[in-house]
Amino acid sequence: MAPGEFEEHIASAFASATKIAQAEYRANSGIFAVHARAADLDVARDYLRAMLPAGPARAVLPLFVLSAADLDLRHLVPMQAELGRVHDGPRYWVLWFANTLQVFDRVDKRGLVWLAEGAAPSWELSRPAGPLLNQAARDTPCTLVHGAAVGRAGRTLLLVAPGRSGKTSAALACASAGWDYAGDDYVMVDSASGEVLPLFASARLREDMAARFPELIRDTRRAISQDDGEVRHELDLARVVDPARLRGGRMAALLVPRRRGAARVEFTPATPTDAFHALFAATVQGAPGALSGFAPKLAALVKRAPVYFVDSGPEPSAIPAAFQTFLDALDAGTTALPG
Repeated sequence: MAPGEFEEHIASAFASATKIAQAEYRANSGIFAVHARAADLDVARDYLRAMLPAGPARAVLPLFVLSAADLDLRHLVPMQAELGRVHDGPRYWVLWFANTLQVFDRVDKRGLVWLAEGAAPSWELSRPAGPLLNQAARDTPCTLVHGAAVGRAGRTLLLVAPGRSGKTSAALACASAGWDYAGDDYVMVDSASGEVLPLFASARLREDMAARFPELIRDTRRAISQDDGEVRHELDLARVVDPARLRGGRMAALLVPRRRGAARVEFTPATPTDAFHALFAATVQGAPGALSGFAPKLAALVKRAPVYFVDSGPEPSAIPAAFQTFLDALDAGTTALPG
C-alpha cells in the first residue's frame, strides 16, 4: 500500500470512529486530560485503567478506543503482523505492535487505539498508549522517559536506566514508605522546567524481586505477564497509594542506578552525559518515531538537575531513608552524600 493511500485509510478510520464511538471515559496521563470515546465503554475502561483519575490538565487529548468487534481495520495491519512497525507520515503517526494499532493525528491533535484481539496484553495495560502519548506531546517541551520517579514535598528523584537495574524496587520501597509516586516504568518530564509528571498508577515487578514485596503483591496484583521472556507482576498501585501521592514534582536529581555489589545504598557523582546515555538507551524503544522529536528534549533535561550514580544495595527497605538523606544533603549543598 502506498503511503498516500495508507493515510487515506487512516482518515477513513477516524471518520468511522467518530460515528460509532459514543460512550465516554476520562482519565489523566502526563500533561493530558484524556477524553476517550468508545463504542463499548468497558473496552475503553479496561484499556485505560492504569491512567490516573480525571482532573485538570495542561491539554486535552481526544482518544478513540476501539476493538475489532467495533471496527474492522485489518487492512491497516502489516502483512507480517507479528512484527512491529512504525509509519511516520506527513499527518499521521501510526504504530502497530503487540496486536494493537496506535494512531496520532498531528493536525486535529487526536488519537486512536484499535485492539485487534479485543484487549491488549496485560503488560500493555500497565502502560497504555505510551508511544501515542509521546507523539501527542511532540510539539511541547515534554517527553516520555523510561524511568522511575519518587519524591517528597514536591522534590522528585528521577531514576533512569535499562531494566534489571533496580528502578522498580527503589520506587516501590519509597511508595510503601509514604513517598509520592510518579511511576516505575515510564513517566513524562518537562525538559524546559524539569517537572516530572506521572503517566500511570501502575508498577511492573520482576518475579525475582517478588519476595521483597509480598504484601504489595497481595494487595495490588492485577495480572502476571510474560514480557521479553521475563515473568512480571503487573501491579495496580491506585489500590493502596493515596491519590494525593500519585504525583510528580520538580526534579531534584537524576539518578542512574547501577549494581556494583554495594553493601548499602551508595551515591557517586556522575555527568549529564552519563544521564543522557542512560535516558536515550532506555527510552528509544518505548518512544518509536523520529529521534528528532525527543532526543533534544533528553539533552536539555539532563542539564536541569545534578546527576549521580546510585547502587541501591541488597535491601530495598533501606532505600527510602537513604534517599531522604540524599535529598537533605542536596538541600544543604553538601558533598557529604550517603554511602
